[in-house]
Amino acid sequence: MIRRIFTAALLFATVCLSSQAVVRYGYAPEEIADINRIFQGQGGNGYLGGMICLDPAADPVVARLEGHQVKGVRCYLNHDYMQARQKRSMIMHTSSLEAEPTTKVCDFVAGWNEIYFDEPITIGAEPIYLGLQVYESGSASHPLVSYGSASVPGACLINLNKQGWTNYDKRGTLLIQAILDDEAAPVVDNMVYAQVATTPQAVAPAAPFESEIFFNNYTDQAVNSVELHMQGQGDEAPRVMEILFDTPLAAREGRNLPMDVYTGSEVGVSQWIKLEVTKINGVEAQEARPGITHHYVTKDAFNRMSVVEEFTSQNCVNCPFMIYYLDKAMHQYDKEVVYITHHVGFVADLFTKPGETDLLYIFGEEGTFNPAVMYDRRIMPGKVTPINGASVAETTPYTQALDVVTNMLAMAEVNIEVAHDKEAGKVGCTVSGRVNSEMVAAGIDTYITVCFVEDGIPVSDKYFQKGLEETEGAPEDLIESFRHNGIKRHVFTAQTGDLLTFDGSNEYSITYDAVELSADWNIDNCRIAAFVHKVDKVDMSQNEILNASQEWLTALGAIEGVESDSEAVRFYVDNNRTIAVQGDVASYQIYNVHGQYMPTGAHLLQGVYVVSYKTRSGECGTAKLLVR
Repeated sequence: MIRRIFTAALLFATVCLSSQAVVRYGYAPEEIADINRIFQGQGGNGYLGGMICLDPAADPVVARLEGHQVKGVRCYLNHDYMQARQKRSMIMHTSSLEAEPTTKVCDFVAGWNEIYFDEPITIGAEPIYLGLQVYESGSASHPLVSYGSASVPGACLINLNKQGWTNYDKRGTLLIQAILDDEAAPVVDNMVYAQVATTPQAVAPAAPFESEIFFNNYTDQAVNSVELHMQGQGDEAPRVMEILFDTPLAAREGRNLPMDVYTGSEVGVSQWIKLEVTKINGVEAQEARPGITHHYVTKDAFNRMSVVEEFTSQNCVNCPFMIYYLDKAMHQYDKEVVYITHHVGFVADLFTKPGETDLLYIFGEEGTFNPAVMYDRRIMPGKVTPINGASVAETTPYTQALDVVTNMLAMAEVNIEVAHDKEAGKVGCTVSGRVNSEMVAAGIDTYITVCFVEDGIPVSDKYFQKGLEETEGAPEDLIESFRHNGIKRHVFTAQTGDLLTFDGSNEYSITYDAVELSADWNIDNCRIAAFVHKVDKVDMSQNEILNASQEWLTALGAIEGVESDSEAVRFYVDNNRTIAVQGDVASYQIYNVHGQYMPTGAHLLQGVYVVSYKTRSGECGTAKLLVR
């Protein structure tokens, strides 16, 4: 938890030793986990200002405070800023973002600071903008801290290099508070703020969706329970919920609680959901600012599955090194993704499919290269085409890119029904779904691509891979772990996709002829992947994938359990999506279809896994596990 005690506080008259005696009010909690901190700044030399807005028209608490005084600013800094001599660091207040603020020059120490104005401000009917300024440097960058889970309007105003104030609500709520007069204590007591913290980009009307609610305890007392009123736009009355905290919400603590949130009945791009806490520990609460968030409410609310596509080659000496980290990132990621490789862009090989060069338009005028990677064919920041170089020997850039695309709005539904004729050795499929009604009405062409994909193909004389031994600085287990993954064994559509047509309900359904399975394809590692997308060879921004899905052949007719070579041993998936075991097992190891080791207790995504185990009597065996 973030809480600092200043050993040097006696040196600064502006720093208060006993923060508990101070009456304060702001929108961010004081006690927050490190993971919820967002550091604000530009990363280099320049002035940085941060303020919050106390507006009686928007906040009933500020309206109740009329006639009371703001005595100073309580704020959290990421570093020391001893800039008073240069008059670069100060607290400030103003009644308008366009007006010149009233300031007091001061020094700041890292952590919480309590600094008082020479003349207090009387709270009236006009808003009060309250905050601070420092001079950020490369050695003490990103000075301000915000709480990332709360997006309160007017609670994160930033001014870079004195160029003007900008509202950055989506970056959280700044750790800035007003220091009030002592008589204001009863006005800001017995309140808890609640707001929807996380949400899909599109939600269905009059229905629940999985989310988190942010609770901020304004009081100095622990909170065991609250009565929560939840109302969506179009609801005639709020939904009343009793929330019990497993661990009491500590004084001044902010916390996210996973729970279902209910939308209202109205449909639109910006529909509100309002939360209010009406009771705390069974006692009537004072009215706090309502937590209002806006949501895209539509009947076309689809769950997104993202597609990662890589351009590679058996002859590319740099590809294995980079694929290692991309593959690792995808398996560390907590959402399922569709992974497909295109063996073009460098030198064709045994995996190159007819017509695959038609996809090279995605590179634009940059010229082709391997390894290259796309995420839902979206143009990432700083790029002009969907193509990105897979050139970083760490997982973070890849997981960050996945965070960007997997949180995008899904504009289509994709369902796959696999038809596997085991006797004939053939596999076909039917792909169906629905596309966003606004897109169809606008006449935007959409395409579908459907592939038969195999993973986990080991390196052999036939399926060789250059670059496994020659790459300097490669991971020690590169040779051992490398497999050819995402291999398109067959493409049911054109490489660039087939144009979709719809019925009157914006729905589609296409049955594809079965493909004959080759003897050297490992069916246990095969899947059918499909995605709906746009195609535009001129405007690179109009090629994004609207949504995707995949189905493993092993899932056909299977149950959620394990085929094991011992009747005395059974592995299964528990409610936490981790592997559990029944039977006399001393130890076991889990591997995915790519042959990569999965840590015991790992959250397992949909797919097929192999378990190698040893019993207490020394007997060894293997089992195959399907995770739906």
